[in-house]
Amino acid sequence: MSDKLTEGEREVLRELLNLSQRVQTSQLASNLKQGEERVISILNSLASRNLVKIHAREIVSYSLTDEGIEYADIGLPEIRLFNAVKSLGGKASFDDAVGKAGLDAETKGIAMNWARKNEWLQISKEEGTTVLQCLVELDQWDVSDLLEDLSTGKGTLSEKYAESLKQALERKLVYEIVTKKFEAEIVQAEIREIEQLIEVGVKGIGNLTPELLASDAWRNVSFRPYNVDIKPAYGNYGKKHPYAEFNDWLREIMVGLGFTEWYGPYVETEFWAHDTLFVPQDHVAREVQDQFRISDPYDHGHILDKKYYREVKAVHENGGNTGSKGWDWPYSKEVATRLCLRPHTTPVSMRYLYEHRESPQKMFIIDRNFRSETLSATHAQEFDQCEGIIMDKGLALRDLLGYLTSICKGVGIEKLKFKPGQFPFTEPSVETFGKHKEIGWIELGGSGIFRPEVTQPLGIRDPVLAWGIGAGRLYMASMGINDIRDLFSRDLNWLRRSYFVR
Repeated sequence: MSDKLTEGEREVLRELLNLSQRVQTSQLASNLKQGEERVISILNSLASRNLVKIHAREIVSYSLTDEGIEYADIGLPEIRLFNAVKSLGGKASFDDAVGKAGLDAETKGIAMNWARKNEWLQISKEEGTTVLQCLVELDQWDVSDLLEDLSTGKGTLSEKYAESLKQALERKLVYEIVTKKFEAEIVQAEIREIEQLIEVGVKGIGNLTPELLASDAWRNVSFRPYNVDIKPAYGNYGKKHPYAEFNDWLREIMVGLGFTEWYGPYVETEFWAHDTLFVPQDHVAREVQDQFRISDPYDHGHILDKKYYREVKAVHENGGNTGSKGWDWPYSKEVATRLCLRPHTTPVSMRYLYEHRESPQKMFIIDRNFRSETLSATHAQEFDQCEGIIMDKGLALRDLLGYLTSICKGVGIEKLKFKPGQFPFTEPSVETFGKHKEIGWIELGGSGIFRPEVTQPLGIRDPVLAWGIGAGRLYMASMGINDIRDLFSRDLNWLRRSYFVR
């Protein structure tokens, strides 16, 4: 053990001896009128010499999300719906109850889901009308009480809220805040040694002050050695969102593989989003349950290239000159000109091929898409897709699998597997899966070789390899993230802890 202490170390040890108990570092810093980070640094130095013990303790508290704040103010949707039915005599039509409760299109679905799950309301049909009837006498609801308590500034919750808290976290009404607190105490077996060390003077200066620099006195004094092994306190610093950083790295990988980045509009006609890809006009993916349609102010767009339109129309109706039979169904311009939010980035690939019809070509896009999905751990209504195409003579399926392997392994996904897939616009088709450390195999995306019905209307005869991989799912698999919703989290604690290492 060293026989010397710095002045700061002596002050800290003297105060710990005076307190004679385990104490939080924040209180110790306050007593010494020092910054907590400096006190922790001194304690780390003393702990390395076995003079003090440092204990870390995590304190969990909770706070309301924006949605939670709204519901704390106006009430949970299911409570408002139940109270509306109750005020209407305990039985009412669905529309009357929704109107009475003041629920909008989004919250009425939430209200019905939880009122039914909690077995508060019975749902039945009477003469073609949906009718709701109260099943219980509801005086209070713990989830509402929990939101009210948190809205008053309480960060900690009593045990009675255990089940309600799980539900509130699941519904993203509440988020968790983890704060790490440090406590320190004297090593009892070293008290006598510590008392002796405190009495021993120390030579040398520990802190280089502005006064020493200004007076030039630092030239004539000796400095005590610094412990460079001590880890400083973590500092929050400005940085790019980790998911944005990941997408930038994905772009660099694609550029490094020789691809050109391309862009396209978010709002598309169904002609570009589906028809050019040989997706039948009655395909389920084109229904409002699966894609977002634009109804106001512009519900229909225009198709400028009439010749290309006629070629695509012929392919759909009878196969055109491709040798295919097509879909053997009348082709509707009304459907083709409908506007939608693009459900994938493949229309960007078609727009690129429309402008670049000569081999060789290599294009990619990493951008946002929109689908009417049920929100879950692996599905989101907005998502980024890494789309790519390669056009050249002599390309085969093994070339496609090689590129997919290079891209996935480039972002750190080591375990991949491929299985046959089925898509209207590619044959053969392949589905790619990556191994997630915790949730197992997850689907990364689809791929294949464009069918002649897709390429021949453009006059393209060479093979075109195409794929669309979910960039969010790539990030999940490479970084071990369990829930795709965390990619867009506003939780500052998560954002500060998360990073992407290339």
